Amino acid sequence: MKKIIYSVLMGLAILVGAYSCKESKVEDLKLPDAPTTSITGEGIVVGNVTIDNQFVRVPFKISLNGMAAEAFQVGLTLNNDTVTQLITNGSLTNAVLMPSDAVEYPTVINVAYGTDNAEGIAIVRRATLERYLGKKVVFALKLASPGKGNKIANGKSNILVVINTDELLKPADVHYLSWQAGGTYNVVYQGNYIIGPAGITIPLIISLANTPTTAFNVKIKDNIDTIATLVANGGLPANAIHLGAKDFTIDTLVRFNTGASSATVRLSIPWPVFDANIIANKKFAFALSLKDNTNHVIHPTNGKIIVIIDPNINLDNNSPIIGNGTGLFARYYTNTQLAPDDGRAPFFTRVDETIEFSGDGWPDGVKTPAGETLSRDNFATRWTGEFLAPVRGDYIFYQTSWDDGARLFINGKAIIDDYTTQWDKPERNATIHLERGIRYKIEVHHRENVGGQQAYLQYEVPSAGITGKRAVPRTQLFPTP
Repeated sequence: MKKIIYSVLMGLAILVGAYSCKESKVEDLKLPDAPTTSITGEGIVVGNVTIDNQFVRVPFKISLNGMAAEAFQVGLTLNNDTVTQLITNGSLTNAVLMPSDAVEYPTVINVAYGTDNAEGIAIVRRATLERYLGKKVVFALKLASPGKGNKIANGKSNILVVINTDELLKPADVHYLSWQAGGTYNVVYQGNYIIGPAGITIPLIISLANTPTTAFNVKIKDNIDTIATLVANGGLPANAIHLGAKDFTIDTLVRFNTGASSATVRLSIPWPVFDANIIANKKFAFALSLKDNTNHVIHPTNGKIIVIIDPNINLDNNSPIIGNGTGLFARYYTNTQLAPDDGRAPFFTRVDETIEFSGDGWPDGVKTPAGETLSRDNFATRWTGEFLAPVRGDYIFYQTSWDDGARLFINGKAIIDDYTTQWDKPERNATIHLERGIRYKIEVHHRENVGGQQAYLQYEVPSAGITGKRAVPRTQLFPTP
């Protein structure tokens, strides 16, 4: 029988061949179509979801209604529209759409010959699940373009993947990014800051909870308007101000290195900014928040911080303050050596930029508008005003180049008092501690008996590097009656 069938088949073949040659045409001879297989998306492979420090691996499955007659592939695409519709119409509750950039999935699933199912694995960023802890995070994959003549079962083209974050994570598992000194952080004198010649740098630490991962970035936002609002509603002291952009620098992008549990933000303020606010006693305030992190989760409360900087930090600054003074108010008394003490009216008044006088030009240059000249001998002078201490330290004041009697008062206290008719006495000096940036009341007396005359008010501050006697400069002297 087999031979018969074989022969028949061979005869048919010869006839077909002869006919084809006669007609000079070749017809396509096709094998019978393989039986088609219907493919269905089934969803997560329950129990096989795994999680590590960075990723969650989610196996999913498709099934066939029969054994695959040959190996083939089924295409996959992300189908956000389906998820959005299910959330919108209430079919999915307490759910959020998985961000497209947070999930990786294969573009095809390989179906092996002789099998009736196949699996793929989607990889989800753990940080996304941590960010939505307490919710269901959902994505959908759509089956498409199955090979080898297979088809997708009607209404079965989507694989819906629903991840219940509460089943995978606890709050303590979240990789939170927080300011180490969250809430309100007061930076006080001799506190946690770095002193430099140009100013101070305040290190602000961002910490990462739980096991560190690969490198990532986080940005820093300076919320300028927040400070004014907090001052207005009493949340900050009335003397708190936010500095202008030119008055400070801050890191706006910080990188966590691989394996790092913390990173440092540097906030720097120059000394001149402190100097400009000495008299007003202003506190500097910043409202900083973390944002745009490329990995992990910003803590809902500790991701923000208010930094308040006390003006007393300027005590660590001993760079010289150059004032804008114009000198001291001078009263000249003619034909008397005791006028600074007896209350009589002065012969002439003016502002002397410094006390650096000697020779015939002084007192010959002291004249009234009518041209009257101060007596060359037997006269007295009284200078008053304020002295702006340029640095902090022990000041040594000198009236050693002084002819004749000398007195020096600081804040009403006579630190030099030798109002005699002797001149150029080396012991006419006194040491007093003054604070940088403070304006002290100063009063200076001079008495000329007979002969030569001179008056040089000098100082030095060896402890602050100001060495060698020098005249007290005009910039540090302010005239007051």
